[in-house]
Amino acid sequence: MYEVEEDTTATTTTETTTKTASKDGGSKQQQQEKKPSEFMRVQRLFRQQTKNARGKVLPKDKRPPVDYSIVLDFSNLDKNTEENKALVIDYTDLVDKSDAGASEYYAHPSTWRVYGIKDYPGFYFIPSPFTSSQQKKWVKDSLEQYANVPNNTNINLFYGPVKDLWQHGQQEMITEHQQLSNQLLSDDDDNQETSTTSRPLDKDGKELPPYRELLDKLAWATLGYQFQWTPRIYSRDFYETFPDDLQDLVQKIAMATKYDPYIAEAGTVNFYSEDSVMGGHLDDAEEEMEKPIISLSFGASAVFLLGAETRDIAPIPLFIRSGDIVIMGGRSRYCYHGVAKIVENSFNVDLVDEADETFKYHIQWLREKNRRINVNTRQVFKKKEENNNSTCTTTSSTQ
Repeated sequence: MYEVEEDTTATTTTETTTKTASKDGGSKQQQQEKKPSEFMRVQRLFRQQTKNARGKVLPKDKRPPVDYSIVLDFSNLDKNTEENKALVIDYTDLVDKSDAGASEYYAHPSTWRVYGIKDYPGFYFIPSPFTSSQQKKWVKDSLEQYANVPNNTNINLFYGPVKDLWQHGQQEMITEHQQLSNQLLSDDDDNQETSTTSRPLDKDGKELPPYRELLDKLAWATLGYQFQWTPRIYSRDFYETFPDDLQDLVQKIAMATKYDPYIAEAGTVNFYSEDSVMGGHLDDAEEEMEKPIISLSFGASAVFLLGAETRDIAPIPLFIRSGDIVIMGGRSRYCYHGVAKIVENSFNVDLVDEADETFKYHIQWLREKNRRINVNTRQVFKKKEENNNSTCTTTSSTQ
């Protein structure tokens, strides 16, 4: 199941109404709230209060802080609770890095730290093996290539294929800045230029909204086998070329964690803003479930929930920071998981360099709403077959 950027928490707790006869022959309604699952209970711990007792919206700087003390942090092992320290397993000296080659896109695997979690064999966590410039390369690719046609995105579903969404959106950002600068220099509101150029049309023949607006709506893109959302299947009829350098990276990760051979055949790129969450769900649409989901994250930090085979078992919350890698294999491949929170004010400031014209606007767009990009890959089929139109399906509707 793909990670879709949406808040599913509002629909997981329902109210049931029962009518019981009263002594005088009348009836009354009793509202009984269904007890939330343990997964939901933990997820709610990271909800930030946004309104006061009178229902008035609280400014961000007036909201009570979220308590992150129970979150497992692989980047600061000594600062964890004793309970969390007992969960951490150091696999650094046990993983296979003998045949891993060098790359300009990530640090050599011989330098990686690799951790696991007690009772989750096959789950691995690699704190960022990327320099800041390497992280920016993956951010740039996510926006310019992965979220571009012919790959499918949530934007395409509503408007039809939008080619070069990032490039057009970036140009609008540059134009906005130029107009603002000109206005400040001239002190003349009437001196602003307005564009009279007609906009491209969407699939319904209506003018597209500004690309900048579409960028802010960008939630996901698919790679390789394009997941068919309504029937929940992968089909060999819908395949786009998988990026070679991303394939190389995830294969190195699989080799280091003893999941070799691993072929990334499909992937999802999720674009989170600070108010995004992800309800507990399973990734179970793949035929090949013995190979892991390999996940890369860039930008803001998230509180990730690693649950169990049922929502009735409390998940373990852990921080995923910019550049971190998560390998969900073994038991964790069959467990509920989700994103409880994008941590406020957590954007990786090491990515910010105003003098770097190549990545300036990519990072600006991420930082303005404390955004996070997550790229997760998976092997879909148990073996590769040529000229076969078979599909891989699942009967689960969990999201």
